[in-house]
Amino acid sequence: MTTTQAPEKTPNAFQRGVNAVIDLLSSFFLPIINLLVSVGILKGILTLLQVSGMVTDDSTTYAILNAMADSLFYFIPVFLAYTSSKRFDVDTVTAVLLGCILVYPSITTIMAADAPVYLFGLELSKATYSSSVIPILLAIYCASWVQKACYKIIPETFRGLFTPPITIIVIVPLTLAVFGPLGTIVGGWLAQGYEAVYSLSPLVAGALIGAFQPFLVILGLHWALFPIAMNNVAVYGFDTIMALFGGAIFAQGGAALAVALKTKNKKFRSQAISASLTTLLGITEPAMYGVNLRLKKPMVCACVAGGIGSAVAGLFGCAGTAFALPALTTLPVFMSRAFVPFCISLAIAFGLAFLFTLFVPIDDVTEEEMEAEEQSA
Repeated sequence: MTTTQAPEKTPNAFQRGVNAVIDLLSSFFLPIINLLVSVGILKGILTLLQVSGMVTDDSTTYAILNAMADSLFYFIPVFLAYTSSKRFDVDTVTAVLLGCILVYPSITTIMAADAPVYLFGLELSKATYSSSVIPILLAIYCASWVQKACYKIIPETFRGLFTPPITIIVIVPLTLAVFGPLGTIVGGWLAQGYEAVYSLSPLVAGALIGAFQPFLVILGLHWALFPIAMNNVAVYGFDTIMALFGGAIFAQGGAALAVALKTKNKKFRSQAISASLTTLLGITEPAMYGVNLRLKKPMVCACVAGGIGSAVAGLFGCAGTAFALPALTTLPVFMSRAFVPFCISLAIAFGLAFLFTLFVPIDDVTEEEMEAEEQSA
């Protein structure tokens, strides 16, 4: 008797489009995600030094430390030029130069001044390119087509010499005239759209993000929120999205810690404790994939607790003044906007996830399963 396998379900056009967008966004931000976390920590340390009075805003110490903490976000078009050049197959050095041109001091100065800006008699719309995301991504995408055209027209011997200047001459004016203003408009729409949804019910928004953030991470959908969060900081000076991520992140740690207490497997206990501690630094993958999702029920407990904790953060309007993943090291970033409720929301998420998991029966990991994993690793 033979059995026939059910044919694999082919994704429809919408699913393929969503997957393509997620893959695209992750390719831009994944290479610099550790840097984003690191500078968030630096920003938190600087804020803590300011609050304690150890550093004042008008001191040279502040200027140096602020440069260390803020440079990545200010020059993020340069970093995204590098990562997107890999995705769009554009000469990396040319792409980085395009990013540098957009944040060149004279460009920044004329765009910030009151006087109109002209390019060969054509008045350009004002746009801020530092800390921007959309203009440089559009620029590098179009640069890929210019480069392809040059490779077809220019003989191979002269491609390396003439393709970069032609790309710059075409793309820079196009970016200043079209992509910059378009990026400003789209960025404003994104910020206003999120604020519109958030303003309907911050509590519900917090509950939904806190409960479903782990699945957003699993599916890669969280990448779509990062540009909005960065744009919120650029447009409004603060962001609530990352504050709502806090409950979900800390809940994973609470659930993993409860698993560590319940398991009789010493190796798995050590793994769960380590995973729980890393969530306090804003890193959830070890706890989520290695502990909670593996045992299923702790993952459910973490989602419920994360939703409750983030609902509290939403209710009190918790927000950060810079892009930073919630962690003990980045707490100062959230100090200026409902800081105490934010800390309470994290404690609630961690504590409830711990209690829920502690009283829910789970299937323990056996020694044989751990040995099998070590052998296959």
